[in-house]
Amino acid sequence: MNYRFAALTTALSIAALSACTTSGPHKAVPPPQLSMDKIAEGYVRQVIAMGEHDPNYVDAYYGPAAWRDSEKKEKRSLLAIRNFNARLVKDIETAPVDPNVPPELWALRKRFLRNQLGALEARARMLEDWKPSFDDESLALFDVSAPFYGREDFSPMIKALDKLLPPGEGSVSDRYNRYIERYAIPRDRIEAVMTFAINAARARTLQYFRLPEGERFELTLVHDKPWSAYNWYQGGYVSKIEVNVDQPITISRAIGLASHEGYPGHHVYNVLLEDQLVKGRGWKEFTVYPLYSPQSFIAEGTADYGVQMAFPPDARLALERQLFELAGFDPFEVENYDAISEAAKPSGAAVLEAGRRYRDGSASMEETVDWLRTFGLATPERAQQRITFFDTYGAYIINYSYGERVIKDYLQRTTGPDEPLWAQWRAFFDLLSTPRTPSPLLPE
Repeated sequence: MNYRFAALTTALSIAALSACTTSGPHKAVPPPQLSMDKIAEGYVRQVIAMGEHDPNYVDAYYGPAAWRDSEKKEKRSLLAIRNFNARLVKDIETAPVDPNVPPELWALRKRFLRNQLGALEARARMLEDWKPSFDDESLALFDVSAPFYGREDFSPMIKALDKLLPPGEGSVSDRYNRYIERYAIPRDRIEAVMTFAINAARARTLQYFRLPEGERFELTLVHDKPWSAYNWYQGGYVSKIEVNVDQPITISRAIGLASHEGYPGHHVYNVLLEDQLVKGRGWKEFTVYPLYSPQSFIAEGTADYGVQMAFPPDARLALERQLFELAGFDPFEVENYDAISEAAKPSGAAVLEAGRRYRDGSASMEETVDWLRTFGLATPERAQQRITFFDTYGAYIINYSYGERVIKDYLQRTTGPDEPLWAQWRAFFDLLSTPRTPSPLLPE
């Protein structure tokens, strides 16, 4: 066992033993208190240890190499992880307060660690064969559950698209996909268009945020993945952004991915956590990112809403014109394309509902594909990719459309309808750069 981890576990054992001893009649010796930084180390090690049981669990890590190496060598059992988890949760409540940290921020740190450890416990139980419902899994891993959606919720979207789309054979979904794929970026231009879109998103973000010097991204095109794109944060303010080109990348998708994976989405979120909390305060718990945790709801929700933040309607139209020209499309078609793309946005909630029905067994694979094609506006190939995503990531799908909705509502409540745009960006910055958990963002 690594010495530093042994010291941490020994301290916890001493605390347990001390509670059972006395220094005199009826005088219990209080257990020694672990500092929050020591608890944070234990949390980081817990996440790494879970990664040995679940290859998707650790999304990013740039903390001390010794912690990672010792946990990989130790290969603790799920039972050992769960037992240690229980100790850490208790120690959070008795950790000495740091007088140099504002009380509100200290409370956020405690809640963040408590909720992250709670989700880790739930994931360990799932690996031990606990099979929760979709909503129970959502609550256990992501601190929220999503509302239910029925066919009637998507009727306005279908009617709007029916009016906007060129006439033709087939369903509204078929017509939508035929139209939207006219603007699928040619394969030999995807990298150039994506790079341009990410840089445009960066320029928009820098109008409101000051990012650390040296932050940057690296773009790679990939194949055979269950997702459309992924941000692999490397630490040191660097992200590797991968875009899956197995399915067509349309102009609207390029803008969405540029903002979601890059600016002001995942890249900015990770950069600010590293800059403000890891380097600014020495809080090592933010050197690791467990995928199945409340942190993902914040990460995905802010990344999805970040598209609107970076590109409100006029700015989005201007960028679409530039990308149309870069991709070789007629820029005079932009207004109609933009209207159709915006009308299709409710399809994200339909994908969420498809995941719930499929995972709970209330819809077969064939019924789920049909739902995804009808209300999720998916091609057969995209629908199958969604099924693979549900099989791989379970209830994770709630973090996108529902995460965006929660973040949007929270920011609008926080800033008010009459506040200037910079005030919403200020609230957005605070959300990205402080320890947050989902449930407190919901309306009371």
